[in-house]
Amino acid sequence: LYLRGNPENNVNFGYHVADEVRRYFHIRLWNVYSFLVNYARVDGWEPTKDPFEPKNVLDRYILSRLSETIINVENNLVDFRPAEAISFAEKFVVDDLSNWYVRRIRDRVGPAAENGEGKNAAYQTLWLVLVDLSKVLSPMIPFMTEEIFKNLTNEESVHLQTWPETKFLVDEELTDQMQRAVEVSSEAHSLRKEANIKVRQPLRGLTYNSDPLPSEIEKIIAAEVNVKEVTNDKHSKKQVVLDTEITPELKAEGEARDLVRAIQEKRKEAGLSVSDKISVEAPPWPEQFTDYIKKETFAAEIRVGVE
Repeated sequence: LYLRGNPENNVNFGYHVADEVRRYFHIRLWNVYSFLVNYARVDGWEPTKDPFEPKNVLDRYILSRLSETIINVENNLVDFRPAEAISFAEKFVVDDLSNWYVRRIRDRVGPAAENGEGKNAAYQTLWLVLVDLSKVLSPMIPFMTEEIFKNLTNEESVHLQTWPETKFLVDEELTDQMQRAVEVSSEAHSLRKEANIKVRQPLRGLTYNSDPLPSEIEKIIAAEVNVKEVTNDKHSKKQVVLDTEITPELKAEGEARDLVRAIQEKRKEAGLSVSDKISVEAPPWPEQFTDYIKKETFAAEIRVGVE
């Protein structure tokens, strides 16, 4: 709260003002940390200190943005500009890490995801980010970063560490491409809202009219906005065009996704861990998606039994 403000101006203080900062920043950071710890514990994953060269475009992006954030925070702290420093840290934690990276790696981690290089890389990337981020933020939020760092590294204290080095190159081209992906996705979500089509309902396609993006980034857009295909059309008069026709096949898939969401809510209400197997009774569902529903909800069986 105090770092955000210009010391030349009055600083508003009170429960609601402080709680707004807590909910906007501290809880977001803690939720990212909890996400890593909970899923890594279930999968029995342990970090490695061997050299790491990320291949996945999302991993490369977030590590590039981490390096950029370390540089920007350091430069502003050296020049006694704490408000600017914390602004860069907030943008990274909230926009890049929480709202984008963690959202888009959920299908790569946890018991429902396939074991292999992709899962290990996602865990290793997130671990590296949180360890270095805890060092960067330790002068500003000393107690939370101490808890995160000690638990992730088993080392004595984050406050005995040196300032982190930028181990990964800043890729400005990738940052620009990913930012355009975020903008396209945001516009697509707005179009869904206007058409009253929820995100869990798959759609056939999306067309965008900016410079073509790499196919691996177009796949990220497709996953984020839940469409089967993303295409580029520089001659389109609109930034984003969404195909809102819902075929019977797409409608059935949407119903399956709705059921998955309902089961996941029941799991949460029951206080189950992500690794607990369950037995499900549910209203009739599209049978072709039975295996998908069982995999996504970690269900041992599912049967019709609720009307």
